[in-house]
Amino acid sequence: MLDEFLESDPQALRVYRSLLDNPSRTLEEILQYTGLPEQDVKAAVGRLTDLSLLSPVTDTTFLPMNPETVLRPALRRREAELDTERAHLTRQQATVAELTAEYAALGLRHTGGAEHLVGVDAVRTRLEQLSRDAVHEVCTFTPGGAVSAAGLESARPLDEESFGRGVRMRSVYLDSVRNDYATSEYATWLTSMGGQVRTVPALPMRMIICDREVAVVPVNSEDSRQGALVIRYHGVVRALAELFELVWAQGVPLGEGSRPAAENEASERDRVLLKLLSEGMTDQGIARKLGLSVRTIRRLMSDLMKRLDAQSRFEAGAEAVRRGWL
Repeated sequence: MLDEFLESDPQALRVYRSLLDNPSRTLEEILQYTGLPEQDVKAAVGRLTDLSLLSPVTDTTFLPMNPETVLRPALRRREAELDTERAHLTRQQATVAELTAEYAALGLRHTGGAEHLVGVDAVRTRLEQLSRDAVHEVCTFTPGGAVSAAGLESARPLDEESFGRGVRMRSVYLDSVRNDYATSEYATWLTSMGGQVRTVPALPMRMIICDREVAVVPVNSEDSRQGALVIRYHGVVRALAELFELVWAQGVPLGEGSRPAAENEASERDRVLLKLLSEGMTDQGIARKLGLSVRTIRRLMSDLMKRLDAQSRFEAGAEAVRRGWL
């Protein structure tokens, strides 16, 4: 009741202050002073009386009591309760921190520096933790085409937190996201915050590297159900960081148009498409790799065959080798 009076009972406060202004006011004068309906004033007087802030003198006059004497003991009790709650919370936070450290040590002991995460929730939680622990830089590969608007929106608070700590963020997406409004808008926001975004025709896998000390990669890029590996081996992380730099150097900033190929030359996407085709990938597999629809892949292949003056895909591959496109 005390909390309600102090925080969410403006009518009772107005009535009480009207009597602090003039303790001799009658009920009728309180009505005139506050401008409140009679039933509201009477109800407020009842609540103030229950709190011992008013002492009835007559049916229409009331004596305001000292709030220090009446309310301070209740506030002290509440303060003591909060101190006890804070102490409990501090102990709980310390226990969670200890368990987290023990869990991390367990993973490293059993896998020699590569922690296996199973399940979407475990991967998401670990990525959030690593992102919050990053000090210098976070680098990411994001294959799979456009990211959902909800997914991008949920990532903003964590990204803002990283930028606030001065963490540099570089992200590589597929070229196909250039046609997705939500991803383009997110990349624009990311750039305005100080991040950098580039796109390439294809990415080798999903990957996150934090401070060049830890990397997260899928166990199987074709089956996310197998989970992810958190790798801390210095040599492996360094190699993955070099891979990121090679791909980053080939990428085009999302705010810029794709670099046009000279006449009778292959674009970077052409080369990737031909390479995937030469590896025996199906149209469906190539579509997943490039984040495009199967229909788009078939249209691109048809256009490529025309430019190579080929009647079949095999002939197109042979002509591409002859021209040095592969």
